[in-house]
Amino acid sequence: MSPTDISTIVSAIAGLISAVAASLGIWIAYHVHRNQQLLSQRQLLVPLWEYISTLNAIDPEKPVIPDIIKAVNTLELVALCCEGEMVDESVIKRTFRHDFITLYRSISSCKKLPGLEKSGDDLLLEARAASSFYEKLKREHLNSDKIPN
Repeated sequence: MSPTDISTIVSAIAGLISAVAASLGIWIAYHVHRNQQLLSQRQLLVPLWEYISTLNAIDPEKPVIPDIIKAVNTLELVALCCEGEMVDESVIKRTFRHDFITLYRSISSCKKLPGLEKSGDDLLLEARAASSFYEKLKREHLNSDKIPN
């Protein structure tokens, strides 16, 4: 084997090691980025929790307009945060699914609201992200025990 052959083999091995190291660096950088993204998304959970925990229950028979408006706005905020990937949707679903569905249905059950001349359904139709997120939660619930094909 000539010195040129040895030099070529060593260069090839060095190139291969460099490629493996670069690939490993990219893989590590991606996972660090993904973990940072999840951390920043999950940090918004606490403020959303504070919004939702301050909401009053909605009684469709005796609606309190400021409570309904605050609840609709909060549902819209939660849904927009999920839609815009500002929060980890799986954590939001795990944490707020029941509260979201309960509030949505309570608001939806409100008939014509005094002073607004709108029903709960009318207000929710204006909150398109909240309506879309509710439909998604409802679909997932309906399909949760579905028998696979």
